[in-house]
Amino acid sequence: MSFISLTFLIFLAVTVLLYFVVPSAHRWLVLLAASLVFYGWGGLPQVVFVLVTSLVVWSAALRMDAIYETASRSEDAREAAKAAKKKARRVLTAACAVLIAALVYTKAGAAILGALLKVVRGEPVTVKILVPMGISYYTFAVVGYLADVYWKKDKAEKNWAKLLLYMIFFPQIVQGPIPRHKKLAPQLTEGHPFSWERLCFGLQRALWGYFKKMVIADRFAVIVNEVIGGYQTYEGVLFIIALASSAVQLYCDFSGCMDIALGVSEILGITLDENFRRPFFSRSAAEFWRRWHITLGTWFKDYVYMPLAVSPRLMKLGRSAGKVFGKRFAKGLMTAIPLLVVWLLTGLWHGTGPDYVVWGLYWGVLIMISTIWAPEIKKLDDLLHIDTESVWWHRFQMFRTFCIFCFGRLLTITPDLKASRVILKKIFTQHNVWALTNGTLYTLGLDRPNVWVALFSLGLLWYISIREEAGSDIRREIADCPLPVRWFLYYALFFAVIIFGMYGSGLSGSGFVYAAY
Repeated sequence: MSFISLTFLIFLAVTVLLYFVVPSAHRWLVLLAASLVFYGWGGLPQVVFVLVTSLVVWSAALRMDAIYETASRSEDAREAAKAAKKKARRVLTAACAVLIAALVYTKAGAAILGALLKVVRGEPVTVKILVPMGISYYTFAVVGYLADVYWKKDKAEKNWAKLLLYMIFFPQIVQGPIPRHKKLAPQLTEGHPFSWERLCFGLQRALWGYFKKMVIADRFAVIVNEVIGGYQTYEGVLFIIALASSAVQLYCDFSGCMDIALGVSEILGITLDENFRRPFFSRSAAEFWRRWHITLGTWFKDYVYMPLAVSPRLMKLGRSAGKVFGKRFAKGLMTAIPLLVVWLLTGLWHGTGPDYVVWGLYWGVLIMISTIWAPEIKKLDDLLHIDTESVWWHRFQMFRTFCIFCFGRLLTITPDLKASRVILKKIFTQHNVWALTNGTLYTLGLDRPNVWVALFSLGLLWYISIREEAGSDIRREIADCPLPVRWFLYYALFFAVIIFGMYGSGLSGSGFVYAAY
């Protein structure tokens, strides 16, 4: 059931109505039932899959809690705690191994089985396997939950149904954000009262998400699909247009879905974590990833980077390297290894092909260089007499970050890395700048009116983003407008989606890009 469908809107209206009609103590059951219906819309097998997964997580967390509880009653508390830690670690390792194995199987199982069958049969074989909706997101959510129980940062949920709700809460299951159990679970079960203000704010945000997705993202997607899909026939500057369009498409597609998810949750009184904070205002690669897919970045920081950075083995390696090569080298090594591991895993989380491995290492190396060689970069700025606090330098840095992101997109939106190399070569060897003025831009899948709709909508998004970056609360400003002005803006945005949205069969929009991850 896509967010971009009439079916979902009817489903949402029924869910909201039932949620506020049912007594508050039982409202979480409405959310659970709605989430099961939403999840089960894709078929019974994936429901069975997620139910089994939730049982593994539930029993593992309870087992760790029981181990710690038994140890706390021991007379020799210190030794009991040490033994309990080892037992709990074995439970954590076993549960995470099952969860990660399931995730790897759904991501790479078809390719592996296809390759094996090709060897056996001597011809290419297409293999289809079950890929449960949102498995990348809920796997990371429950691995984090189990780690928090192991570290005693969270208590195990004793009610299996409540844990299941945490895993498949329908606004976030499509493509995040990746929740923390300690923060989200209490909100899901406490039963929120109806609020007219939350209803208005939630609808406002969801509508803005639909605008970003259906009016902006899906329009720029037409250009991307046309040029990248036919990369053999297009030339230089058109690929620059396509890559910039791809960046806009992905941002509006992903952040639009987040706005819908957060808006729907706000109607129900539930606050999900923000996943975007205007990333194209970033002045460095590291800052970009603190603003883009924020919950994925913080997950990797808390559950991969920090445990690696403080691990005894890495610290021992750092001390050994420091004795031979000096403290600066050791510090750089202890920064580089966790960073590269995190970004290799980030690439594999997005996809299992070599293009995603290269993409992950690309970002990892960029962030590693900017982190480790920060003093040298500062000296170079001083040598070149660059005023690093000037507005124009900040704008240049933002443009540079956008270009870095576009190049990263080139690694993953093409059929393979060979196609990426062909496009890159054409960009630097074919200088058909006349294509910008001779009407070629209106032959890339969008006619002249649609190109202008895309540019005007992008300008509106850019204006609002500038205001928000400067500290304005646009949603509150609209809510504080006089009633006629406020409702004029609401209706204008609503009809903009209805009139200018890109629709497919059954008045449904296209799927979200990140939903495939």
